Order: sequence, then C-alpha cells, then structure tokens
Amino acid sequence: MISPAARNVLQQMVVRAIHASPLVLADQARLIEVGPTLLRVQYEQAVLLTVSSYVFRLTLLIHFRDDSATRAHFAAVNRVPAAEMDAQAFNDAIRECGNICCGNLNRDLVHVFPHVGMSTPNIIDHRCVAYLGKLDADYVQHFEMGDSAGPPFALTLCVKAFAALDFAADFDAEEQTGELEMF
Repeated sequence: MISPAARNVLQQMVVRAIHASPLVLADQARLIEVGPTLLRVQYEQAVLLTVSSYVFRLTLLIHFRDDSATRAHFAAVNRVPAAEMDAQAFNDAIRECGNICCGNLNRDLVHVFPHVGMSTPNIIDHRCVAYLGKLDADYVQHFEMGDSAGPPFALTLCVKAFAALDFAADFDAEEQTGELEMF
C-alpha cells in the first residue's frame, strides 16, 4: 500500500526530476500535466529505467518520438548542429536524458530510502507499454508535456510496493553542499 502522502511526494519528485533534466531547456518553462492516462500525443518509443530498494520497485518511462523537433531539441541541449544528431547520437542523448531524469529522482529518494539502486536506460518500442500491467504496480501516474515550449514528452511512473510506503519529504529545505577548500 502506498499512502496518499507518499503518492504526493513521488509526484513532486518526478516533477522536480523533469525540471532538472534535458527534457526542459534551461531558459524555458514547461507545463506538466499530471493524470491517470496519456492523453495528447502518440509516442513511438520510451526510455525505460528502474529504481529499486528493499521496499519498492519504481519503473520510469520517458515517452518520446524520434522526429526532427525532438532531435533538434537534443541537438540544442548538447550544443551540436541538428545535422550532427544522427540515430546513434540521438539514442545516446535520449538515454542520457533518462539517466539524468531518473538520477534526479534517485537523489531525492535517497533522502528517504538509504538503499536504492538505479538501472541503466533501455529504449523500448511503445507497443511494450501495453504490458505495464504485468508490473502489478500499486501506483501509476503519467506526466505529459505537450505545450509549445518544446517537443512533446511524457513520463510514466509505476511503483510496486513490497511493504507499506508512507513518507514525506521537505523540498523547501536547501540542500547543503560542500565547499571547496584550497590548501
């Protein structure tokens, strides 16, 4: 069982991870719609990642299309000409985007769950998404960006709890960072 408070925190963590990832260009804000289904766009592929601990398995999918707008977006993120964003460069960029997004989520989860591990990103065909029910998730939420600030993306969060999950997180508290000391 996943409590409403834990679901709310997970949702906040995913939104934070999206905003800190290459899905959003630094100078643009994205409108993120949260809901139980994907509504706006048909996606061709997804980057699949998991974060696991002793008490849960979280599956994160980043849905995308391999089109000129999406390639141009990742070319801009990587500061390369769009013409250089061939299939291999694009796959590398979208996988790295998944790593960054999921890594941000993982970093937030570590504050609550000290033992978590993250998988490497895999690109799957969108037809595989039809089998998400096989994960027997206790919580599924979709996050969709279909505004004009960039190409459309969506994320799907599936969480399977192996024990009761009820936790809170304080995102307003500033993270302490180490200072560099010169000798």
